[in-house]
Amino acid sequence: MILGAMLNIVQDSALLEAIGCQMEMGGGENNLKSRSRTNSGISSASGGSTEPTTPDSERPAQALLRDYALNTDSAAGLLIRSIHLVTQRLNSQWRQDMSISLAALELLSGLAKVKVMVDSGDRKRAISSVCTYIVYQCSRPAPLHSRDLHSMIVAAFQCLCVWLTEHPDMLDEKDCLKEVLEIVELGISGSKSKNNGQEVKYKGDKEPNPASMRVKDAAEATLTCIMQLLGAFPSPSGPASPCSLVNETTLIKYSRLPTINKHSFRYFVLDNSVILAMLEQPLGNEQNDFFPSVTVLVRGMSGRLAWAQQLCLLPRGAKANQKLFVPEPRPVPKNDVGFKYSVKHRPFPEEVDKIPFVKADLSIPDLHEIVTEELEERHEKLRSGMAQQIAYEIHLEQQSEEELQKRSFPDPVTDCKPPPPAQEFQTARLFLSHFGFLSLEALKEPANSRLPPHLIALDSTIPGFFDDIGYLDLLPCRPFDTVFIFYMKPGQKTNQEILKNVESSRTVQPHFLEFLLSLGWSVDVGRHPGWTGHVSTSWSINCCDDGEGSQQEEVISSEDIGASIFNGQKKVLYYADALTEIAFVVPSPVESLTDSLESNISDQDSDSNMDLMPGILKQPSLTLELFPNHTDNLNSSQRLGPSSRMRKLPQGRPVPPLGPETRVSVVWVERYDDIENFPLSELMTEISTGVETTANSSTSLRSTTLEKEVPVIFIHPLNTGLFRIKIQGATGKFNMVIPLVDGMIVSRRALGFLVRQTVINICRRKRLESDSYSPPHVRRKQKITDIVNKYRNKQLEPEFYTSLFQEVGLKNCSS
Repeated sequence: MILGAMLNIVQDSALLEAIGCQMEMGGGENNLKSRSRTNSGISSASGGSTEPTTPDSERPAQALLRDYALNTDSAAGLLIRSIHLVTQRLNSQWRQDMSISLAALELLSGLAKVKVMVDSGDRKRAISSVCTYIVYQCSRPAPLHSRDLHSMIVAAFQCLCVWLTEHPDMLDEKDCLKEVLEIVELGISGSKSKNNGQEVKYKGDKEPNPASMRVKDAAEATLTCIMQLLGAFPSPSGPASPCSLVNETTLIKYSRLPTINKHSFRYFVLDNSVILAMLEQPLGNEQNDFFPSVTVLVRGMSGRLAWAQQLCLLPRGAKANQKLFVPEPRPVPKNDVGFKYSVKHRPFPEEVDKIPFVKADLSIPDLHEIVTEELEERHEKLRSGMAQQIAYEIHLEQQSEEELQKRSFPDPVTDCKPPPPAQEFQTARLFLSHFGFLSLEALKEPANSRLPPHLIALDSTIPGFFDDIGYLDLLPCRPFDTVFIFYMKPGQKTNQEILKNVESSRTVQPHFLEFLLSLGWSVDVGRHPGWTGHVSTSWSINCCDDGEGSQQEEVISSEDIGASIFNGQKKVLYYADALTEIAFVVPSPVESLTDSLESNISDQDSDSNMDLMPGILKQPSLTLELFPNHTDNLNSSQRLGPSSRMRKLPQGRPVPPLGPETRVSVVWVERYDDIENFPLSELMTEISTGVETTANSSTSLRSTTLEKEVPVIFIHPLNTGLFRIKIQGATGKFNMVIPLVDGMIVSRRALGFLVRQTVINICRRKRLESDSYSPPHVRRKQKITDIVNKYRNKQLEPEFYTSLFQEVGLKNCSS
């Protein structure tokens, strides 16, 4: 109760100060009043302590020094003091008590989400205390290790992820980054590489010995959070999907090249954990055709990413000023080479003629002395033929010189030219080679290991390959939770009476609609890529039908259909952060939405409640620090919802095992005594998510869930403007969840945040309690391993290299 109240006070004070700052910025007569309320940090309707309003003369000197020096009467001061108190007790008195430790870690997670500026040293204290807590629990003797102890370590890693995602700038500090990575290393391998006074042990020299596989999985999830999510959330596709919304179907659909089909992709696997789908052909869009282009779909443990890469050998900024592949110009020829002298060359030098003959020289007769008349005739013919040949060659030489002088320089016939640039590239081979994946060692089987080589190829022609790839894309990347919200009027006992309350905004209290605003933002089920509350409509991409969806939205906005619009058929309320996603569903009678759309009855009488509904439907950015709705620019498809929450899955769509159910019910009761009459057993069919009926589910799931397994949070509005909380169904060592506890009174400002944070903590406790739960990244890794085993292309090294030089998809273009 105390830990939950601490988060309640800090969050309420932060929201009150934010409201006060807005009023001060707006100016006016209330400046002085809002400033005084901001400094006091106490709401007039909260009924809190009146100590801050006590005159200074009546307060002890120590109290004055403490309050004014530390500024503890502000939200920042309360946050700092809370962090100090919790971290000190967590590592001293509470670290051996499981229930208190889990509650303290949940409190720290909630404090990380409070939007108050505090010094980095205080935030570092919280991160360091969680790391110290993990070190202590992992270093406990082996006989003390149990499932409960490992659950505490897993919860600590989850708390660490919350602090890192909410304050990513903390890893800019070297000491904090080093401490966090050491803790991740401890969780994965069971020991640190560097301890005090010991030599560094490298990864290859250490024998992995984690505390348990659950602890290892939690540490791997923390490492994935650090490397993938920090500074990258929300992604360009919006908070509804931390992954890319592009897959093979999207690339084929939006490509301008008609020759691209699903068989045009090359599939490789790196380190048995990452699947690469490479499209070597350019998409025909703004990509420059002169550059080698490759589009890569990366499917790993953390999700699906899409990268379009080009091999650019010149700076992009110089493209407009430079001509590609133009060689340096030749120098201009210099024709003036000076005087040309005509010199007759002799076979022997002139000194030879001056040498006197000897008798031996006269022993050889001259030619004319031995030539007969017959030989003389032959010599004459030969002499005339030689003269003609000489004259002919001299003529040809002169003619060629004249033609050469008439030609331009350089001669296009004899000039040496560079080869033209290549127009076709095997970019998959270039990509693998440039990134170091294509080597002889990468293709060899690891010694003494059952793992495949570091790089293998997949055969996409085997039947069922693309079905398994689609199955992998259906596996969520984050835990998902579902909240069903009901409205109960005084004296109601049946489910039909309760469901009909939300058909009109005039039949509910104004604060109920405001409460819905603080939980999440409105999304269209047909074009929402995240969790929608039911497996049959969740995680869908490549949907488009903008016209019909926009027409229905106009009809819906003109009708007074109340909160029943969020019954999961057309719209739901949705909230997501980097670590989890929640769908808030308001069940209604089956025929309520359909009848209201068909009747198209317009009622001119409207009250203040009706004015809130267009804000819920159209508001892109909701209050209480919620993310804006980034899904407006996505391709939409308005699919007709089934007629009941117990809907059937579409044929041909496989649904993987998704782990234990994480459903929570929230009931708004106008009269507190009616809580005992709430018909939860009759409403079980209205809170179906489809997880309980999926094939091959874990053994801990049952087709019919008992009432006690669905926690219920009752909210009762008081006349003072506050709200009383009643928790039902949360029992056991794993279910003492904060910040909302049974009997707590909360303010209107903090109600939405506290309910959402309680739902997140309840669902995390359920996953900790489940024996068969596997984190999302583990399920994805197992599916990737299964795909590798089924579709591995077992080739010899020469065959693998040969396949890289061959075209893909040509034989399947006609299919």
